[in-house]
Amino acid sequence: MGAKRGINGILVVDKPEGITSLDVVRSVKHRFGLKKAGHIGTLDPFATGVLPVVMNEGTKLVPFLEDGPKEYDVTLKLGEETTTDDCTGQVVMRQEWKNVHPEQMETLLRTFCGKIHQIPPMFSAVKMQGIPLYRLARKGIEVERKEREVEIYKIQMEEMELPLVHFRVSCSKGTYVRTLGRDIGRKAGCGAHLLHLRRIRSGPYEIGQAIPWEKLKDLTLADALSPWLISLKEALPGLPEVVGDERLVRKVRFGKEMMVQDLFAKNLPAFKKGEWLKMSSPEEGLVAILKSEVRGADIPRTDPGVVALRPLRVFQPQERCPAENHA
Repeated sequence: MGAKRGINGILVVDKPEGITSLDVVRSVKHRFGLKKAGHIGTLDPFATGVLPVVMNEGTKLVPFLEDGPKEYDVTLKLGEETTTDDCTGQVVMRQEWKNVHPEQMETLLRTFCGKIHQIPPMFSAVKMQGIPLYRLARKGIEVERKEREVEIYKIQMEEMELPLVHFRVSCSKGTYVRTLGRDIGRKAGCGAHLLHLRRIRSGPYEIGQAIPWEKLKDLTLADALSPWLISLKEALPGLPEVVGDERLVRKVRFGKEMMVQDLFAKNLPAFKKGEWLKMSSPEEGLVAILKSEVRGADIPRTDPGVVALRPLRVFQPQERCPAENHA
């Protein structure tokens, strides 16, 4: 059981169709005896692809990971709208689609680039007075929802085989691709719903890093996860890194702030005031996530007694360092 408790980090799973994101987490948690686990960014049951699963100490990373853009491969079926805006719902409207041409669709898709407004679908996890909307929708209840702003960074048609349109979209967190597909269909004048949805990127994690579900189900030993496991230190590649010596690591482990006098400017990365940094140790990997209270360039000129870095999350010493991720 010691090895099982030592699994800390992120496992990118290629979620299959027909199960929920929570089903994936429960399976991983049970199979490898994890104390804590969760997922980043929910995928609908009919959707497949990148689902990052955080394990044990990796759950502390979630607030620092969620804001990255998402990228999807989408198959849209023109001519039909459904109750759920995807293939799992009942058809509620049919219209002629044969007048839609590839050039027209390419132009139409480009009109969705940039900041757009969406109304969350009733079949979503958005809560109304503490109740998820999908629970109300299953009872046939529809309530008013607030419009929200999201951003489409890029949208490009890949292929068109009427009534199917295949496109790729890169978008901000919180974008409902089902709603996007429905709105594209309405703008085309024939309605539409999503037939297939596959997430190929979520923030820094992409489908090439993902362990296939069938492969995951065959694994029985924690050590077998090594080729796919992303360690705590590797999980935040974009954060400036402070490498701490034994003295600083011990101080941070006790939750103490790092003062200007604790730091040597020549050993620090460039950082701004208010920025997150990660502190690591050659022996222990990721030690903490810190918030800077001063600008890195000001360290030599600032009062030695001023707080420089404040711990936001402190990670427990690892029983063993996870293998590097080779995916």
